[in-house]
Amino acid sequence: MKLRKSLAIVAIVLLAAIPMAAAETTSSLKKYLGPAEITKLDWLLFQAQVFSFRNDIRWDDYTLVSSVSLYAINQLGLVGMTFIINKESYISLSDNTAKKIFANAVYSTSGILASSIPEVEGGANVYATFAVIGGGLVAEYEHGQVSLRR
Repeated sequence: MKLRKSLAIVAIVLLAAIPMAAAETTSSLKKYLGPAEITKLDWLLFQAQVFSFRNDIRWDDYTLVSSVSLYAINQLGLVGMTFIINKESYISLSDNTAKKIFANAVYSTSGILASSIPEVEGGANVYATFAVIGGGLVAEYEHGQVSLRR
């Protein structure tokens, strides 16, 4: 019984402290609560990243592509995509197979984005890079073509 009373008192104290901590945090973060200066393209890509690409996606049968990050290349008016790839899988594949997988990753991502940004359908208005973590850029997609950097 004493243990229950002690736990109840601790719970009450902790629950009373949460609103005070929240009030302090809110005031220190107040400067971030105003409107942000981002473009509509930035916003659409952010939403797609959060809602469409947050779960694991099976990009290919070779486990070559593991994830994608989306961003706007505002100076060029393009959608940017950076795909992270598996180095071992990349090394083991022929150039032709790697190019096909990379192109399909761009087309798949563009297809998902096309519902909110129809101008990227089929990989149009897209610049994509393919990189190995710690190993740098291995390929890029530009003007509908994949070029490898082996």
